[in-house]
Formats: sequence, C-alpha cells, structure tokens
Amino acid sequence: MTSAFLPDESGSTKRPDVISVLGLLTFINTGFFSLIYLIGMFGMMAVQQMPMDEFMQLLHDGAGKYMQEEQMFMLDEIAHVMHSSGVALMLVYLLRSLLRLVGAIGIWRGRKSGFYLYAGAQLVGLFAPHIFLPWSLLGVFGPLMTVAVTATYGSQLKRLN
Repeated sequence: MTSAFLPDESGSTKRPDVISVLGLLTFINTGFFSLIYLIGMFGMMAVQQMPMDEFMQLLHDGAGKYMQEEQMFMLDEIAHVMHSSGVALMLVYLLRSLLRLVGAIGIWRGRKSGFYLYAGAQLVGLFAPHIFLPWSLLGVFGPLMTVAVTATYGSQLKRLN
C-alpha cells in the first residue's frame, strides 16, 4: 500500500506526523466505538422487546439510588427515546463511526476525498443523533472536540492529493 502525499517545503512525500498520530487515534476510536454501537444495537433490540414500564422499573432500580430527582427526570426522558428509537440511534452512531473510519483511511493514504468524507461524517454525526435525542444532550465538549480534530486533519489538506 503506497501513500500519495504531496511534497512539503523540504520536498518530503512521507506521511505527515500529524496524520500518523491522529490517524492511529482515529483508528482506535472508530474501531472501539463501532464495536460498542454494534453491541448497543443488539442491546436496544432487546430493550424494545420489553414492556416500557418494566424497562423503566429496571432503570429506576439500578440508577435510582445514585441519582437526584432532576437526574431521574432526564433518565426517564432518555429511557423513552431508547425504548422507542434505540436501535435507530445506535445505527446512526455506527454509520457515523464507520464513515469516519473510511474517511480516516483515505486521509492515511493521502487522499483529499478521505478528508471530505471524514469531515462530512463528523458534521452530520454531530446533528443526526438529535433526530431522536433531545437537543439538550448536544453538550459543548463533544462538538468542540469534533471541530478541533477535523480542523487538525484539515490543516494537512495541502499535503493530500
């Protein structure tokens, strides 16, 4: 497998160190989370087979002693989403992770198309889960990390074919 990186200022066509490090981290991350979301999808299939009140009772029994009343309300809200749309949500997360992986492989090989696939998967992946999840769960850290990693990959765009 050959890489196709454009030369840097010194004329070197070797893979940039930023891509090497970030690529390895991305491969670990996407591999791990693809497995988690695949397992989660099967778990959500089991959850959907349970009656909703039984599922809620199971969650309350397990988490009730560790959560405050305000957190229990949020748990109830998420439980309804998981029961009704958990499989679809896990599928969205799984597809996002797999597209990020394919994009990262493209970047690893020196292809601009890999960056565009990765960046698109990151952007769509920020918002697509909120088809099912409440917007209050968007948070700040996740989107900031998404933008930071994508921008770091993007800083190497001039070296990609």
